[in-house]
Amino acid sequence: MPPEKEGFSYFTYALLGRRLGRLYKLFNGLKQVISLAGMKIGYKAYISSIVFAGLVGGGLSFFVWFFLFSFGLGGALGLGGFSIFSILGSIFASVLMAVLTGLVIFGVGYMLPFMKVGSRRQHLDTFLAFTSSYMTVLASAGVTPERILRSTAEKDPKFMLSDEIANVVGRIDLLGYDVLNALNAEVDRSPSTNYQDLLRGFAGVIRTGGDMKKFFQGITDHLFQKRALQVQSFLDSLGIIAETYVLMLIAFPLMLIVMLSIMASIGGSLGGVDVFSFMYLMAFILIPICGLMFLFILDSMQPKG
Repeated sequence: MPPEKEGFSYFTYALLGRRLGRLYKLFNGLKQVISLAGMKIGYKAYISSIVFAGLVGGGLSFFVWFFLFSFGLGGALGLGGFSIFSILGSIFASVLMAVLTGLVIFGVGYMLPFMKVGSRRQHLDTFLAFTSSYMTVLASAGVTPERILRSTAEKDPKFMLSDEIANVVGRIDLLGYDVLNALNAEVDRSPSTNYQDLLRGFAGVIRTGGDMKKFFQGITDHLFQKRALQVQSFLDSLGIIAETYVLMLIAFPLMLIVMLSIMASIGGSLGGVDVFSFMYLMAFILIPICGLMFLFILDSMQPKG
């Protein structure tokens, strides 16, 4: 097999490709999602991969579930022992859980491109302003459109969208596209409307012979103003989150500890649970979990980049 045809996805497609004809039609919408996610794999090969992973994962999990039902969970469910009914019950439950495990693996694989679309959109929106700013500098120096793309594609992807611009340059060099067609093709696989606007505008300026310097200056100012509004909105929300954090994770636990200490001194319990056990539970489990939840909320709200 040629080196470019090696890999897990090609192996699974060669193994299952011809047997999944109806399944391809059922998940035909995944083709566009995979393109928007920037995944360099055909949707038929991807479907073959997740189907293969689901079958293998479900098959292997059967033995794990059978072991658990026979020697672990079986006793709690009344399936323990070595009688014929217990063994048949364990086999039936293991098959059921193995099928469920395979479906879960397939479902996770199916949802992965959708999650990658959101991640890629966030990445594009985060670094687009800096990429546009660099293009503005090049346009101000009178650099040609193709040279702007090539110079941007050569920069470090940690600071701008050079890896995305490299896709445009790749279409020009490898597929023989001109600059306009390469830009339009990249628009179709972009999940970010801001990135689409930049590419469409760039193509329009090239087509009409407009002023690239004014175009990039305008779109760069717009992107940085939008980013400033996002930061200001985050700062406004941060004050509310800080007050909520102080109330829920500092003031309320302290009052609760005082109340529980008084209850413990006079003797009492909470629904049959020892007061000291509940205090340990709150101090070492509930409060840290709530703190992690606040950290997750802050990370999801914070503007990236």
